[in-house]
Amino acid sequence: MTWLSRIRNWLDDKPLRADIAALIILTLLWCFYFWRVLTPNLIDQVSYPEGDFSSQFLACGAYQAERMLDGQIPLWNPYNYGGHPFVADIQTAVFYPPRLLVIVVSHFTGGWTYNAVQIEALIHYWLASVWMYLFIRAVTRSRVAGLVSAIALAYGGYLTGYPPVQLAVLEAGSWLPLGLLGIYKASEGETDGRRRIKWLALSALALGLSLLAGHPQTNLFLTYGMIAYSIHRMFRQPMRWKSSVPAIIGMLGVGYGLAAIQLLPGLEYMMLTTRTDMGFAARAGGFSFSDVLSIFVHGTTSHWSPLYAGISVLPLAGIAVWRKQESARFWGMTALIALGISFGGSTILYHLTYLSVPGMALFRGQERIAYLIAYSAAIMAGLGVAALQNNPPDEKRLSRVLGIAAIVLWFLAVELFFVKRIYAELGISSRSFFFAAILATLAWLIIGRLSASVQSAWWPAALIGLIVFDLFSNTMQTNWEARPAGSRTMYSELVPIALEDETLFRVDGRLGLGGNFGTMLGLQDIWGVSPLRLKTPQAYAQLPQYLYHELLAVNYVFTDWQQLEVPSTILDEAEFQGLHIYLHEIDDPTPRAWMTYRTMIAPDDAQAWSRLADPGFDPRTTVILATEPTLDLPDTPPDDWSTSVTAYAPEHIALDVNTPADGVLVLSEIDYPGWQATVDGAPAPIMRANGGLRGLPLKAGHYHIEFDFRPLSFTLGAGVSIVSLLVLLAMMIGFQKNFTRSQKVNG
Repeated sequence: MTWLSRIRNWLDDKPLRADIAALIILTLLWCFYFWRVLTPNLIDQVSYPEGDFSSQFLACGAYQAERMLDGQIPLWNPYNYGGHPFVADIQTAVFYPPRLLVIVVSHFTGGWTYNAVQIEALIHYWLASVWMYLFIRAVTRSRVAGLVSAIALAYGGYLTGYPPVQLAVLEAGSWLPLGLLGIYKASEGETDGRRRIKWLALSALALGLSLLAGHPQTNLFLTYGMIAYSIHRMFRQPMRWKSSVPAIIGMLGVGYGLAAIQLLPGLEYMMLTTRTDMGFAARAGGFSFSDVLSIFVHGTTSHWSPLYAGISVLPLAGIAVWRKQESARFWGMTALIALGISFGGSTILYHLTYLSVPGMALFRGQERIAYLIAYSAAIMAGLGVAALQNNPPDEKRLSRVLGIAAIVLWFLAVELFFVKRIYAELGISSRSFFFAAILATLAWLIIGRLSASVQSAWWPAALIGLIVFDLFSNTMQTNWEARPAGSRTMYSELVPIALEDETLFRVDGRLGLGGNFGTMLGLQDIWGVSPLRLKTPQAYAQLPQYLYHELLAVNYVFTDWQQLEVPSTILDEAEFQGLHIYLHEIDDPTPRAWMTYRTMIAPDDAQAWSRLADPGFDPRTTVILATEPTLDLPDTPPDDWSTSVTAYAPEHIALDVNTPADGVLVLSEIDYPGWQATVDGAPAPIMRANGGLRGLPLKAGHYHIEFDFRPLSFTLGAGVSIVSLLVLLAMMIGFQKNFTRSQKVNG
């Protein structure tokens, strides 16, 4: 059979055509929801607000695109925090396939821009809706149920809230339905062993892609969601523990193995960040109890309403649970447990999970578990539709319940309207309650009064229309600013002046540059924004500013100060973000590498940082080390030493050094595992200098020194990922061969 004839057979398949039609509907809804981003009319265009979306994901993506299009792997980033392990900062998502695809496509369509990052975000809404449709379609055999779940998920309050501006949250979370689809199909009673392996391979792929997207907290929720669903399916189907448990472990092993290339460097990095110093109190934040109100009325307690799934979705979810629809009670229990945890330390549930559930003690912001609530609600809505289609309900009872809910909302709306007349400063909008009451009335009419017509052709259209009207009206304006993406200026007009300097230098860009824009522009900044940051830059930032500048060899300073603590020259000034900014050039900056001939010993970083804060400490003459070097240090330090940086690249530094006496070379580069040094071609141990820089003890003489970044964690992770990818391909190819063989036999 030729490929053309196969395509003809697929097109002649009526169920397949119906599924294609459903996917076209989802695509058209996607286009309509985001039309103001996609339109070429600049007057109508909107874009995501600046913040982490621009200063982190846009900026880091620009560096990733530049390096990878040049055929290089960006292991190290010299442009923020005085040096940063780029691939180990997991939110950079260096090996995330959709990101790589967007980078390649954008290279031929205008380059990596603000709009390219927006399109990457928007694609994941479409993907999430498609995966959810396929999952619910498989579970319920109902296309209407699949459409309802897909729309409820993609355009509900959660995905349209903070996930897109925290891009990794959106991307990591969008793969859960695909993973659930693989688990469901693998656990079907009629599925044979090889086909089961294929479906588990799909789940492993979804897990791996989620991990590569780069938001560990969302990955943790997704992992536990998939494990729990696997166990649930194992109990519901005639599956044996002896075969099921290894299958679950294998799925997790392959999924995590695919992402090991980022996970192993990321784990090493996390252990060296400030996050390890956080305790229960810092991690126990979450929703306030008043946020529960946003389940029923959008926009009542915050700008975002991550708990809002839609007025019509709630009764559908309730119907699924009441009718004991396939897995509905499992998802209902999942949502309730997640809701309890989402309040953080305010409830006992988070205390229990903090102490007993691996990984839960690593992350702050427990409100992010709204992820599981949103997905559970969307799934239950689809199950509820299927329950109505399979067995229409008692119209009077359902109508009565929904009618009472609508009356309550009307009462609250009217009550709030009059209360606002007296207490105008009350922060809750009566308009939101009136709109919720209108939606509840329509839900009463379509789901309650007209549920007997569920088998008619118009009822599914009316239900989907109501859900679209609800969610699009409530969430379509969230996050967007009426401003074209191409018109955004994210840094001050002083930045090009610093860029004119072609020598090797650093800047203090906290004001006027900001964020991670040093990474995007190629300016080596000592500041940055990342949820995970090394302890050394954080500790240095607490020192007097001049000392911070000396330790990291800063030449230029963007600041609102007219005078620095050391002599400097103001090159220019400008207004930026409500501040008057000056660009200072320090008159006598610290060289990038220098020789010291006096040492102080501090066994650990904390003691080193304490000694740095001593007003009498001079980093140009003295170095703080953990142990005494085996050198014969001179009584009188010479001043005729010289250092010259002969090559500088992100993962490679070369310099020539001439020292007339034994001493310690200090390099104003962040010390980090994986940096290796050679002196005249021979390996040399790097000493940790000043609680976070690189130092080399040198005898008197002339040397050629090279530093190279070759992290073992990356090498091991890459090896594990390659092996896992081969295992995944073997699982898929084995299935395809078996499937082709069975087709020939049946034919």
